[in-house]
Amino acid sequence: MMNLSLQSRVKLLVMVVLIIGPYIWAAQSSADVPPPVPFEDVGACPFEGCAYRTWIANKAVAVHAARRMNAPVSINLRAREKVTAITGVVITVKAGRVQFREPRNLSSSDGAIHIVPGQTLYLLTYQGEGFTKAWFNGRLYRDVDTADFFNGVCDFDPSRCAGKIIERSRTEWWVKIRNQAGRVGWTHEPNKFDGKCALDKHGGLTRE
Repeated sequence: MMNLSLQSRVKLLVMVVLIIGPYIWAAQSSADVPPPVPFEDVGACPFEGCAYRTWIANKAVAVHAARRMNAPVSINLRAREKVTAITGVVITVKAGRVQFREPRNLSSSDGAIHIVPGQTLYLLTYQGEGFTKAWFNGRLYRDVDTADFFNGVCDFDPSRCAGKIIERSRTEWWVKIRNQAGRVGWTHEPNKFDGKCALDKHGGLTRE
């Protein structure tokens, strides 16, 4: 067996560290890289039963010509005026963060997520019915089951849930609408409209 001097062994160790170190660092760091923000989810409707269809303004609404707060106002809607909600964009300006006290496998439509204590799950668009879009290990996952960290039990007894939301996400919801005259614009105030939820009685619309 070849005997290596102490100096040779030190040199060999340094070489090994230099060669494999970046790969180890990349593997560890990628697991906690946050998603790019703002994250724009085009076409998203962010709650259970949410539907783009006929909406009714419940108060006056200033509708912008473009999807910007400083864009000119193109339509001034009156209360009770009907519009067609064409589509929308949910923008996550700050991702939520979930951490876990024990290992968990979270189901999603893009495959299982195996997460362990010390790693972070980043929350993006909530999809309704207990599912969300999320970011983990450098990639996007759809339809992530939130049962282990986001339900009624977690709110009043966090010890019964494996995960804890340590920071909630901040989002903006812009909706593209068309009025009865055919003019189109954008609003960031969907709370000023009725008819958004298809699960409401009468579809959320008031009978006339």
